[in-house]
Amino acid sequence: MLKDLKDTNTYRKKCMGCSRPSTLCVCHHLRPFTLNTKFVILIHPMEAKKEKLGTGRMTHKVLGNSELIMGIDFTQDKRVNALLEDDDYYPMVLYPGEDALNISSPTEDDIKLLSKKKPLIFVIDGTWPCAKKMMKLSKNINTLPRISFSSDKESAFLIKHQPHKQALSTVESVHVLIEELGKFGVEELDGSQDSMITAFKAMVQKQIDIASDPNIPSYRGRKMNNQRVALVREKKNRSFILK
Repeated sequence: MLKDLKDTNTYRKKCMGCSRPSTLCVCHHLRPFTLNTKFVILIHPMEAKKEKLGTGRMTHKVLGNSELIMGIDFTQDKRVNALLEDDDYYPMVLYPGEDALNISSPTEDDIKLLSKKKPLIFVIDGTWPCAKKMMKLSKNINTLPRISFSSDKESAFLIKHQPHKQALSTVESVHVLIEELGKFGVEELDGSQDSMITAFKAMVQKQIDIASDPNIPSYRGRKMNNQRVALVREKKNRSFILK
């Protein structure tokens, strides 16, 4: 009984940096770095309240000159509009679309455009339905030029359902985008960007370990843990391995 109590207290002890239980903290993996590109993560309130260090916040913590702004409709958001009016930036939104600039295969004009001013990239952080609603309501964001990328990577978010295999989390998407910007000289990279993926995979693995351990209590209940374990097994059976 005493051992179980100690194990419970250890699990419930929270990190002051990310507010996660110490057993789930990955702060030591985070290696902040700064880019020429400025990223602004627009996080949905539901995502902000649900995850103390979700992939959006993780992205913000790693990117030194990034900003995190919570909301649903950013049309009248003073900070967002101030950034949009700043002539030092070329604003875009990371979102798929027929007219989106595909940074995986840009034209010379695309590279010149991104090199002329500092890219200001808004990233929508929320579930897919929430992200669509945010884009629809935010008139100042949905009229921006869009930027996207081509990737055959499958998400390493084993504990979360994705709408399709190539649907990446916020941190994975930003990481791919940064690497693509580096390939074409928009950013000079030294490998620091990989720390965000290292932290992300560590977080996923910790959650898998916690969900798989019947001796560790879950603040979301054992039912949720069982669902996560089943999801992980299902994905592993499809021969997808977390590297």
